[in-house]
Amino acid sequence: MKLIKKKDIFQNINTEYDISAQVQRKLLNGNAQFIIDLAINLELNSYSTVSLAIHLCNYFFHYKCYLQYDRFIVAAASLLLAQKIKDGDPRMRKLLISFHKIMQSIEQTRMANEALMQSLQNKLCIAESRILKVIEYEFDIKLPNDYIEVICKKCVPKKFEEATFHTLKILILDSYRTYAPLVFHSWVILVGTFLVASSQFSYTPYMSPPPQLNMPQTTNEEEAYKVWLEYVESELRDFEINKLNNTNTKQPEKTTILKQEDLKDFLLAFNEMLFLNQGPESQQQQLQSQQTLQQS
Repeated sequence: MKLIKKKDIFQNINTEYDISAQVQRKLLNGNAQFIIDLAINLELNSYSTVSLAIHLCNYFFHYKCYLQYDRFIVAAASLLLAQKIKDGDPRMRKLLISFHKIMQSIEQTRMANEALMQSLQNKLCIAESRILKVIEYEFDIKLPNDYIEVICKKCVPKKFEEATFHTLKILILDSYRTYAPLVFHSWVILVGTFLVASSQFSYTPYMSPPPQLNMPQTTNEEEAYKVWLEYVESELRDFEINKLNNTNTKQPEKTTILKQEDLKDFLLAFNEMLFLNQGPESQQQQLQSQQTLQQS
């Protein structure tokens, strides 16, 4: 799917109906949470499938208005389509039951019966076809999750490899609560979340790169960051080329993807999401924790 220009991200059809950028950010977050809840009910443990579903849903609503469609139906249809693309196992009946169960907790919904299940199935199929039209039937959608093993194998010290791997999966999924996947290349999201993940374990990947990256060491942080991005992009490109060679697919034109300004913009969007999810209760808990530490 083509990327959307950042300047256009909140200047879409929804603004014609006075849905502000702030409200749209909350809706992006809500779409993600609904799909995650639905996936949990389905016992669906694929981060890639869930990420793709959120991406499809948010991409759809960039071009279509929230007020003209049932966003819960679109979200469920996005998960159904993502399962078909990634797993080939949509499990329609189980999805219908899980969808109805979650909707009962959100709003008053009549008891499930065969007629209601058939009606929901029809709505999901219609929504799925609308999503397909918006994405122009493109199924080869690159996700940051596809490259997690590459960056962990090449850029992470051995003792942090497993912990970073699992942290990175969670952070990438969280990034889909934002507009970032609509705007930035999957490699930018991968590297941006990797920088956040590595900071959790107090190591700076570009200042002390593991030997497997074959990168010369330097004490200049700015220069090290620049060179590190070049090496990481080279590794990701080699991985992509090998995959394309195995499928006899034409290789894309070589352009620089990991740009420092894009990574900075992504991290700003990611931090906005973290702030959005820090409601009054979590802020109060954080304050209480700080007070407890000061007293002890």
